[in-house]
Amino acid sequence: MRDVMLEAGLHPEATLRQLFNTQGVWHDVATYAAVAPEWIPQASAAERHILGGDALLPA
Repeated sequence: MRDVMLEAGLHPEATLRQLFNTQGVWHDVATYAAVAPEWIPQASAAERHILGGDALLPA
């Protein structure tokens, strides 16, 4: 999954260690994020509209 997230332009932010336990095994969860100035230029018009990013685009 890491490769997919990086390919999508996301950056690793944190690893939540031993967040949940299933069948006696603890699992870590990695979180990823993108910052608006990097993400908005490549977002579709629909994505920008959904997230309210239209106002952040240069005029």
